Amino acid sequence: MIGLTFSTLQAQKLPTKKRQAIESLMYKMDYTKALENVMTELQAYPEDYDLNLFEAICYSAIAEHNSKAVNAYEQAIEKANTDCQKNEARYYLAKHYCDLGKKDKSVEVTNMILDSDGRLDDCALALVEKLKKSSCILSCDETPFKEEVAKVKKDASKAEEQNKKTINDLNNKISELEKKLKEAEEAKLANSNKRIIADAYYKLYFNFNSSNLDKKSTDILDRFIAFLNQNPSMNVMCIGHADMVGSNEANQIISRNRAMRAKDYMISKGINANRINVMFKGNDEPDEIDEFTSQTYSMFKVGEVLTNEFINSLQGQKKTQANYLNRRVELKATK
Repeated sequence: MIGLTFSTLQAQKLPTKKRQAIESLMYKMDYTKALENVMTELQAYPEDYDLNLFEAICYSAIAEHNSKAVNAYEQAIEKANTDCQKNEARYYLAKHYCDLGKKDKSVEVTNMILDSDGRLDDCALALVEKLKKSSCILSCDETPFKEEVAKVKKDASKAEEQNKKTINDLNNKISELEKKLKEAEEAKLANSNKRIIADAYYKLYFNFNSSNLDKKSTDILDRFIAFLNQNPSMNVMCIGHADMVGSNEANQIISRNRAMRAKDYMISKGINANRINVMFKGNDEPDEIDEFTSQTYSMFKVGEVLTNEFINSLQGQKKTQANYLNRRVELKATK
């Protein structure tokens, strides 16, 4: 470190391998060891958002450190570089208050995630939906929160009505567009012999408790990189998922880790980080078998949803395969 100024040192980010090592400890729920590593790395990378968030999560998970968690979450919010990161830290802070039985504080933090005019971006909407399902939020009677949620629902209802009108208008032209629509649907299949198609989902799959990218995954990512280089106005959304084995908190961490691994790979190939948006769903959204997946995994039928109940009804290799298909990152080209 000789020759580096303090301000330069602060600006450095935690290397990917070190972050993944800490995330692995948290996934295994070894929070005491994870916290030791976090505190060590914070001395070198005090401005790193991930480290500050990991510190707060570890404090929340270790009973004797619960009292330190709130200040740590506020520190993570201060270190956040994007609105999505700020809302991520607020999400965990709201959960922390909920676990402590402080419902009013949990609702107060949840309200911070809502935009001032009641509209939510994709990142904030996903986090608020998760909080709404928690036992703490569901049992709260705070009127302000209910009013904010009602306003969001009202805006969503208006948008849905507008969408219905648009669909009705398009239905008047369906006979002339039928052939083109069929071709577009076929093009949406993530066939490795085709180019990336905007608005189509492409899936990367992972082994149990792993975020390592295999050859098939890097091939798809390389095609996305080529697409982004050819289309500078387009971005990509990386949505991480996990199977239903393990705790919800552990699955949140591994799904985030998988999405971040895909992002890190694209960044390493020259794609600007601002063009890569990351979301993580844990085990909240089991996969639904589409036509392309059914072609590759013929044991499943189109339309089957790989829920915990469905998977538990399976036996042997088919059950193992269903869990594998849930361990995924979905990639989608967006504007």
